[in-house]
Amino acid sequence: MRETWAERGRSLRTRDFGCMLWIPTTQGIPVKMLRMVPLLVAALVMFSANSAAAQAQSTAVGCNWHCYRVALPLGMTIREVIDDGSFVTLEDGSIWEIRLPQRPVASSWKPGDFVQLKTIWAPVDRFETLLAHGDSDRAEARLVGRGRPPAS
Repeated sequence: MRETWAERGRSLRTRDFGCMLWIPTTQGIPVKMLRMVPLLVAALVMFSANSAAAQAQSTAVGCNWHCYRVALPLGMTIREVIDDGSFVTLEDGSIWEIRLPQRPVASSWKPGDFVQLKTIWAPVDRFETLLAHGDSDRAEARLVGRGRPPAS
């Protein structure tokens, strides 16, 4: 009586390195799996290298809106709050317009308070900077001009 490969517990094609992995199925036929593994690994490496190179580019060709990032300072102190929080002047003389919904928050700030400057990645009406005072007081702002230079 002849013994089948399923009774021996291994594939008949194990001599061909990497061509078949024995996995029992309901029909008792081995499943061909390892033949495509090197091709899939090569394709994965090729596509991941291309996407990593595309992400490393800093500017887009033909970009016409928000194509650059201004390096903001970590923070500054407030020199003055103007018109009940509509405008804030910082220590370097820059004047920032505060977005209408956050003006009550900015009106509570006092000269000498420290605010962090952060970039807003999804700006509304060109209010691209977030002025943050503490953990809860935040106001969206946009640069409208420069005032007098700070006193030396």
